[in-house]
Amino acid sequence: MNRRTVILLVIMGVVWSFVLFYLFAGNRESGTLQVERPTDFTALVNKIQINPLLKKTAQENPPEFSYRVFNSVTLSFGKEAADTLIVTLPTLKYRFLGFIRTGDGLKIFLSDGGKLFEVSGESPTFGNYVVTYVSSLGVLVLDVENGRFFSIR
Repeated sequence: MNRRTVILLVIMGVVWSFVLFYLFAGNRESGTLQVERPTDFTALVNKIQINPLLKKTAQENPPEFSYRVFNSVTLSFGKEAADTLIVTLPTLKYRFLGFIRTGDGLKIFLSDGGKLFEVSGESPTFGNYVVTYVSSLGVLVLDVENGRFFSIR
């Protein structure tokens, strides 16, 4: 063997000895295990204390909100989207006869097969239904009982 091969074998032996030492004997640190303890959220909530003066002030002077829950809401649809909804949504038992716009709002003429009736006002309602859009194709109504849209054609 020549001198270069012997030097490479010695270097390789030193490297392997370091590797084996750190692999088996050098890495004897005691690992710390983190055990997850269950948290008692009820106890944490019970620790929260509210200043009684602040609580009394909040009850006597409730904050005013800029919105009201039961105020009327205006739904606006694009003409194409609303017309598509009128054509594709399930229909109600009513038949759409026509509508006119007046100074007081809309007048919508409907029929339920035997009886003709008129729905009018700024935001027309009848039964459980609120009129949300009217076009020459029909009427788009919202059922306030279950929150679904229907069409009347």
